[in-house]
Amino acid sequence: MILLIMPIQITGVYRTNDEYDNPYLAINSLMWIDDHTQNRGITTRDVLFDWINDNGTAYVLDEEGNKAKLLTATTKSGYKYVKTAFDETKSDKLLNLPATK
Repeated sequence: MILLIMPIQITGVYRTNDEYDNPYLAINSLMWIDDHTQNRGITTRDVLFDWINDNGTAYVLDEEGNKAKLLTATTKSGYKYVKTAFDETKSDKLLNLPATK
């Protein structure tokens, strides 16, 4: 049996009020919509990290409607996070999403 995992679009983020050297760690949850079912949800950063690593696909739409795929990363201290840019030379679309605290 093949289980198809449909992509989800990240539509917003919940951030903490805490200060972090790494801005991705301030994101504690992400709002999403399933491309296929149109179901909506909120998922913690760690759960989304694991889901992406288990072959899930998540993305952010930019201003022109282009999809920027979420990537997983881990800090030197072992904290899991997601981002859209491979490095800091490009603007990360995830950090530009509407935030709720």
